Amino acid sequence: MSAPFAPLESQCTTVAGRTVEFFDNGVARDADPVVVLLTGAGETVRSWLPVQARLAGRHRVLAFERSGIGGSEAGSPRTLEGLIAELTGVLDSLVPEARVVLVGHSFGALLSRVFAERNAARVAGLVLLDATPDLLGTDALRRVGYRLYIGAAAVLRRALPRDWFGRLTAAGALPFYPGRSRFLRLLDGASAREWKRAVKDLYLGDAIEEMRAVLPVAAEAAGELAVGTRGRTGRDLPVAMLTSGTYGPGWTRLHRTISQRYPGSSHEVTQDRFHNVHMRHPDLTVQIVEAVLAQARVRWREPG
Repeated sequence: MSAPFAPLESQCTTVAGRTVEFFDNGVARDADPVVVLLTGAGETVRSWLPVQARLAGRHRVLAFERSGIGGSEAGSPRTLEGLIAELTGVLDSLVPEARVVLVGHSFGALLSRVFAERNAARVAGLVLLDATPDLLGTDALRRVGYRLYIGAAAVLRRALPRDWFGRLTAAGALPFYPGRSRFLRLLDGASAREWKRAVKDLYLGDAIEEMRAVLPVAAEAAGELAVGTRGRTGRDLPVAMLTSGTYGPGWTRLHRTISQRYPGSSHEVTQDRFHNVHMRHPDLTVQIVEAVLAQARVRWREPG
């Protein structure tokens, strides 16, 4: 078993006048794409630590906190245009000349798809982990379920004193991350404390507000992602999908619909019910990213 993962070095850049916190590790070799990790809504990039550390041994890997999360200043609009502008600004600041493989979890996967649709020449591949479907807004059952989840989290935040919330988070007694014990065993003491602090700050801060943006942003994205395109576009990329069993067969069917929009994509379904698949299955996540990188190398060496 490898040694527990220590914290990565946090850095800051300025995007549209705002401070953005990011983690930039590893070195790109032979003009390989840069791997960019995108979090789900109301999530912290600290949850990527085992995946980022393992990939950074062979690739350059970038992750950043979106507006109002972690060390990133608030102020970027939580609309589709605002979120894509933020991602574009981060890439322009940190990897302006590089092609990227976007690895998005949940809401981050939805944003990855929209960015690729608009910036096909810049994107070398996509890895979509339990992706928020663009058709989520038309699925009444899951739309209601998602709103109930956010409502319950908001009630819990209001009902618990701030110090109690922090103590329960540190003790692992809050229900936001089922199966987190396996993830925490991969971290050293400092990383585990940093992750728990980040989660506490999220739910006492902007996590719920960002989660409320998911349904309207998905509705905005749906029309754009449904439009057929031709040529070397965001549909003509190496794409791999990983789906959890968290939300039942209907969720899997929505993901199959997404997969069918990307010719040659792969789609794997886990046999468990953990939405944070990158935390539950870091080795599998790394394998999938490596496979997409290998496909991207072949694709971008082809003429034309």
